[in-house]
Amino acid sequence: VIATTTKQMTNNTSSGGRHISSLAVGLASFVAGMATTLLAVKIMERKHDRSNAGATVEGNDLSLYYGDVKELTTITDSRKYLPSDLYGNLVRDCVVCCVDCLLVRVNAETGKKECLLVLRSSEPVKGVWWLPGGRLLKGESFFAAAKRKALQETGLTNVTCVQVLGVWNTFFPTSNWDTEASKGTQTVNPIVLVECGNDNAGVDVKLDETSEEWRWIGLDPSEAEMNGEDKYVVQALLRLQAWNPSYNK
Repeated sequence: VIATTTKQMTNNTSSGGRHISSLAVGLASFVAGMATTLLAVKIMERKHDRSNAGATVEGNDLSLYYGDVKELTTITDSRKYLPSDLYGNLVRDCVVCCVDCLLVRVNAETGKKECLLVLRSSEPVKGVWWLPGGRLLKGESFFAAAKRKALQETGLTNVTCVQVLGVWNTFFPTSNWDTEASKGTQTVNPIVLVECGNDNAGVDVKLDETSEEWRWIGLDPSEAEMNGEDKYVVQALLRLQAWNPSYNK
């Protein structure tokens, strides 16, 4: 009897161990499945988060030509240099299109990507760290204007225009052409992602008269906002991040 009882206890213990082991395996599988599901949900949420989406396909500068391209893109001197009284009236009474550059380089020491900010020397937003850029000339594409302004305002050569990150409609209470009767200006601003060639990594920026100082900052929009960068700069970085979250990796 004692032998039989001992054998039964051994069998029960073995059966209980197998039961507990099965429960553990089942629980581990359940936890792994839940983790996979939650990860998939997070990925889908990120994929469908379009709050800062809007960048164009790479290489598309949104130009549409109705006629001969060469003729339509020929820029005369009269379009480059407007009389001051005419331009003053345009600034005060019309909307001006200005193309700005999110100018990116790879830091030669850290290997990290950075963008260039310039301290504006005139209105609007005088004294604000801003993106290099300026007026779009009649006959220019957004890419052509971005490349021209990068050279004129920063002296950087060998740059490549990648894409239009977005278009902003900006309203300013002051301009460099204010009068007692009329003040302020409004500009429509396409921001173009412009990448510097490797030969620009260690080159000093050469500013024109529109800016007083320059500096490079990281591409993390959260860090830029925390550091007090202008909301316009933060918006450009958010668009860049939404287009390619791993761009700065």
